[in-house]
Amino acid sequence: MLFPRRAISLLSRTHPAPVYRAGGLQVRTLLQASFDYKYIRDNADQLLENATNRNVHNARPHHVGELYDEYRGLLTQTNEHRSALNAASKEMGVLAKSMSDPKSKSAMLDLRERARVAKQAIQDIKAQLTEVESRLRNEAAKIPNTTHPDTPIGDETKARVVRTHGDLHNIKTVPVDGVNTLELSNVEFQDHYDLVQRLGIVDMEAGARVAGSRFHYWRGGGALLELALVQYAMTRAAAAGFVPHITPDAARSSVVDACGFRPRPSAEDGGSGEASQIYRMTPVADERGEHSADPLCLVATAEIPLVAMKQQQILDGSSLPESVAGLSHCFRAEAGARGRDTRGIYRLHQFTKVELVTLSHPTHSDTELQRLLDFQTSLYADLGLTFRVLQMPSHELGASAYQKYDIEAWMPGRKQWGEISSASNCTDYQARRLGIRVRGEGQHVFVHTLNATAVAVPRLAVALLESFQRPDGHVVIPSVLRPWMMGMESLAPQK
Repeated sequence: MLFPRRAISLLSRTHPAPVYRAGGLQVRTLLQASFDYKYIRDNADQLLENATNRNVHNARPHHVGELYDEYRGLLTQTNEHRSALNAASKEMGVLAKSMSDPKSKSAMLDLRERARVAKQAIQDIKAQLTEVESRLRNEAAKIPNTTHPDTPIGDETKARVVRTHGDLHNIKTVPVDGVNTLELSNVEFQDHYDLVQRLGIVDMEAGARVAGSRFHYWRGGGALLELALVQYAMTRAAAAGFVPHITPDAARSSVVDACGFRPRPSAEDGGSGEASQIYRMTPVADERGEHSADPLCLVATAEIPLVAMKQQQILDGSSLPESVAGLSHCFRAEAGARGRDTRGIYRLHQFTKVELVTLSHPTHSDTELQRLLDFQTSLYADLGLTFRVLQMPSHELGASAYQKYDIEAWMPGRKQWGEISSASNCTDYQARRLGIRVRGEGQHVFVHTLNATAVAVPRLAVALLESFQRPDGHVVIPSVLRPWMMGMESLAPQK
């Protein structure tokens, strides 16, 4: 059973994180969110079913309910002891006016002992409360967002094809200037790895010598191609109302976690069985010392800093939707990646990406997801690619997504579809953890956050290089990219 839209998230409030001053600025050191434990306890069966459907096996909502009842019992005991302490204090105040009476002195000693016992009991229970609350937070954090009722249940094989655009190598008209479709039909399509070697636009060997496997250098026309794709995406995004940003490539671990990414190794995360894809940053000076409670991580996507820059803010409803486009490098450990996907630039540890993020009023997020998807498909259609839109199944949603679409381009050299982007509605999962709200009548409500890839450079480059090969070895550059290619209309093989 899936939840109605009004029951999507689990957080009830967000505590401000501690701050310290650096150069006159307040700097947040750790982000902590409070969960609606009563909601989790009362809906444990549905939450467990939802987690199972999403292939999350370390979520224990029933245990959260047990811990919550234990926590409430400790609070009740604390209140009882505090009431006893207050009563003793009040009686001592009255008794202090008649201390000349020997009986009053004896009674005062009894009251002081009662107060001492109550104070000690409160201190003892406070320690237990802290420990139970910590366990509550850790367990509640493992519970993923709920799922759109239209989402297919299962693994990636259950993805539903929503629509397909183009038929690049069969249609009579190819939307790339100067391409002869008869010549294209005679091309024996090469894998992008062979292409980039022949064109001399990527140096994987140098990347491996300098940084290790799955790092690369763009060179010559390849470097220009990356810059052209970034400019293309940013120009189109700005024209569509997205405010351009260049984001930090790092974020605090608590921020990464609040956005639904896992900055901790599997063993630290309660045995989810899935390795973290996040790189943690450790200054050389700290390698032998104590680690920060909230260390920096390299971001896996600009989604993280774009969403988090609004943390602990109350937005004016008239400002929504707030739409931004962010350029960043992305870093992914790609733990567990095997096989052909690791060949060439298809799956890298570092790459450049333009990401779109929208903060929406909760009642409008479905519309905003469609707007993001329409913008993405217009980008890829104007590049001349053949692609399809997939509604992704429950196993592919991650922790934060309520609904997700992937876009795959046909890559004729690989002879298969390859993911080039995705678009997700995370509802208020991230906003509740980051404390991002919008003013409402009576009370402030949490915004909905959405994200979509405009351009993930290596994946899009693979699709373009493989799709627009010519028999003479050249690769045609789509006309929409040529304004940033210094006059180049094609990439030529090295002589």
